[in-house]
Parts: sequence; structure tokens; C-alpha cells
Amino acid sequence: MTDEKWEQIVGKIKDEFGVESHQTRDGEREREKIEEIIFNGPLGRIKIARSVRPRVLEEKTHYSNRIGGDMGVERVYSDDEFVNSMDIFKDNDGEWVPVDNSLFE
Repeated sequence: MTDEKWEQIVGKIKDEFGVESHQTRDGEREREKIEEIIFNGPLGRIKIARSVRPRVLEEKTHYSNRIGGDMGVERVYSDDEFVNSMDIFKDNDGEWVPVDNSLFE
């Protein structure tokens, strides 16, 4: 999903529904940003989360053949390519339940 398409979706939600919360936070993965919008839609309370992170170009594994030796993984990220994903959740008695995204294709 492009940035322009995401902005269109957010704009449409703000125009048609009551937005409860709109925030951006750091994700669990390295250099990941998550933007969440919570609103009251026709199906009830909905949360849409879009995550953007750089594409992993290469993974290098560092290890030694000694017993008890440490192992580490070094990741090389792209500066201009990003991976986007969008998840939709519905509020079910205070718990966010994932909605099947294939309904929106």
C-alpha cells in the first residue's frame, strides 16, 4: 500500500466516521513504524493498523565453532524500499479480534 492510498483511507475515515484515536508508534521490529486509527464504523468499533518497515536485503550469521560460543545475526536494510502491511481489528467486548482482510480485496 502506498503512502498516498493510506492517506486517502485515513481521510475517508475522518470524513465519514467519528475518529476516536489516531497515533503513530514504534513497532517491535527494528526500524518499524506502526500507525493506528480507531473509529466507530457501521460494524462497531474498528482499529486499522498499518506497519511500515525497511526491506531486509541480507542477513549475515556470525558464529564460532566453539562450545558455548555466541551466535548473532546482522541484518542489512534497504534505505529506499519498504514493506507495508495493514491489519484490521474489530472490538469484541474490549478485545481486538482480527477481521479477515480478504473481504476488502
